[in-house]
Amino acid sequence: MAIDFVEKFKRYLKEDGKIAKTIEGFVGDIGGFLSYIQNMGVIFPGELKGFYVTSFKNYLIENQYETATM
Repeated sequence: MAIDFVEKFKRYLKEDGKIAKTIEGFVGDIGGFLSYIQNMGVIFPGELKGFYVTSFKNYLIENQYETATM
C-alpha cells in the first residue's frame, strides 16, 4: 500500500510539471515519514491521521532538524 501511494504521488508530481529535484525531495520526505510510522508499528492505511503527522513533526524537532527542512 505505501509503495503504491508513493508511486502515485510521484506520478502526480511529474504530471503537475515538477522538476526532478523537487520530485526527489518530496518522495524522500514521504519515504522518511512512512519509515517513521512503520517503525512505530503502523501499517499505512492510505490515509493520514493527524496524530502521525504531529508525532513525526515532534520527532524532527527532537532530532534538531532545521525549521526550513521540516
